[in-house]
Amino acid sequence: MVNPTSASLRVLHRHRIGHQLPFTRVSELVYRGDDPLVVLSWLHESGARIPGVCIALDRALLHRGPNRKVFLYDGITTDPRFEPVVRLS
Repeated sequence: MVNPTSASLRVLHRHRIGHQLPFTRVSELVYRGDDPLVVLSWLHESGARIPGVCIALDRALLHRGPNRKVFLYDGITTDPRFEPVVRLS
């Protein structure tokens, strides 16, 4: 279960889509328990926003930013929707 009150948090992170060079992106930051997640897209169901595509962040690379609602992430995130699919035989 994602904590809905954490959805107002933002994270600045270097993000890569496919083979492109990483770029700086601002995304929403949520927590599932103690685990930080960056939300790349949201689903809308019955008037509620539900995190759609999320990426787990390394807590050691996540730091407070210029104010209490903004965080900085030192790692590079990649969009799983553009990663090559590996076929299992």
